[in-house]
Amino acid sequence: MARKRPDVMKTLADARPPELDPARLAGSERARHDLITILASRPDAPESRRSARSFTWRWALPVAATAAAAGVLVATLPEGGSGTRDARGSRATAGPTTDGPRHTAESGRLALLNVAARVDRTADEGTYWQTTTRSSWIGVASAAESTFAVVSAETSRWSFGVRPGTRSLWVSGIDAITEPRTERDTARWRAAGSPKDLTLAASGSGGKLGLRLEPEARKRPTVDRIDSGDKIAALGARNVSYAELRKLPGDSGKLKKVLADLYEEDRGSEVSGRTEWMWRQAAGLIGLPVRTEVRAAAYRVIADLPGIRSLGEVTDPLGRKGVGFALPATARPGYGTARSELIVDPATGALLSEQEVLTKPDAKAAEAGLTAGTVVNYTATVESEWTDRQVKTPE
Repeated sequence: MARKRPDVMKTLADARPPELDPARLAGSERARHDLITILASRPDAPESRRSARSFTWRWALPVAATAAAAGVLVATLPEGGSGTRDARGSRATAGPTTDGPRHTAESGRLALLNVAARVDRTADEGTYWQTTTRSSWIGVASAAESTFAVVSAETSRWSFGVRPGTRSLWVSGIDAITEPRTERDTARWRAAGSPKDLTLAASGSGGKLGLRLEPEARKRPTVDRIDSGDKIAALGARNVSYAELRKLPGDSGKLKKVLADLYEEDRGSEVSGRTEWMWRQAAGLIGLPVRTEVRAAAYRVIADLPGIRSLGEVTDPLGRKGVGFALPATARPGYGTARSELIVDPATGALLSEQEVLTKPDAKAAEAGLTAGTVVNYTATVESEWTDRQVKTPE
């Protein structure tokens, strides 16, 4: 009688060490480490051509917030000075602090395509799409011929009501702080007379930004309605409804065409250039109530942008490990040069943080103590989920 031939594949599988089991590798630290190792082995590449672009404070704004963003900032600057906090110009703990390229554009593209393939595809619809973010920005201020840095940070909760009769709300100013960035900055602010009104460095339009300090104005969070009729969010120059967001294509080529058309509509008021505009809008879509296929397509759109590259493993401003991606550094009025970065979780495709990292401070920023590697602006996503309950608002 013929002997049964052994199952070679089963024999090999049985001999495989547990740590190499693919089922155990998915989403694991080993998988993350392997991805970082692959990226780090790629040779360097020349930088893409630079162009001057303006600074961006927030990438995707709800309808009502669009107008509010153009107003004067209102915040609290305590009389007592400062202590060290996580909002003070966080620094990435890995990845280059100058704009010298560490990976090729192709490695960045491949890594982003890998992220797109891992976007979480669990339940993608409910009554409310809610996100919680922690954001911070650093301003270079001048008063009484003294230059110093101030940092402002807050937690926000966004609740997009997508069913008929629901409201969309923005709860802002949670745990808000605005204060001198360091003890050195506190001393300079006090030496200038502890002014309530500050003039910040030049904005992208060439003007000045005023920071009005009203201690009583930000003691409690504020709640704003952010929908207008059926419009719940801004996409390019348009206000769009939930139905319009759900109709966005999950094919990256078609989504890129939609965004390109929106750019042509918006370019009259847009000064940042096409590449960064596409980057911002695609990244903004990831945080909106779109289909999971659209989030994956948005990552693929970003992957195809010129000059995109991987930074390898980095730590976001909230201390979470992820993989960083960046555009080439460009001129940023009031700061010097800086680059736009995304930090994502490579295992789940979750967007952890959108940020701007200083690569070379100008004279004013350097006088205020800012150095290469300082995160001068970030929005970190703490949580995002579908739910059937409206966000709890402060009394």
